[in-house]
Amino acid sequence: MKLYLVRHGEKEKDEFSSNLTTFGKEQIKKLAETLTDKNIKKIYSSSNPRSIQTGEIIGNKINLPVTIVKSIQELPREVFFQPERELSQQNQEMLRSIHLFLNEISKRDEDVVLAMHAGINRATISLLLDIPLQKMVHFTQDLSCMNLLEFKEMYGEKRWCLDLLNSTHHLNDK
Repeated sequence: MKLYLVRHGEKEKDEFSSNLTTFGKEQIKKLAETLTDKNIKKIYSSSNPRSIQTGEIIGNKINLPVTIVKSIQELPREVFFQPERELSQQNQEMLRSIHLFLNEISKRDEDVVLAMHAGINRATISLLLDIPLQKMVHFTQDLSCMNLLEFKEMYGEKRWCLDLLNSTHHLNDK
């Protein structure tokens, strides 16, 4: 199973209901080009408009619908600066929702795209690779970046492996 974890493109403003800019849409179109020859079976998006738009642009390119995951929302920044045991009940619940969702899609063993946000991307990497959430603040997630995690055999055991982190190679002019 491969998990293509992408961050939305440039947004209009820093609000939940913010949309992609024209430039942000172009960023995602370039990212979508890199996914055309992959064996992707599903596209999931958080309920945020710019993530839905990101998923739809990718879906239009690879001919797949987008499934919106309403239980997943962007995480507040403080999540990455507090010990997990000290997080508010709401923040713990948000992390639990991400964990349950990842467990659910992992059972299907299909290559998927997750169109999300910087915080959710960091939390996903943290959960799958068993890296403390507080360490994830060091993992940059640029606009329109792509991360690739793969569940594969390493040293005689199946485990999640990070194959690509914060890649924006698709934005480079050819």
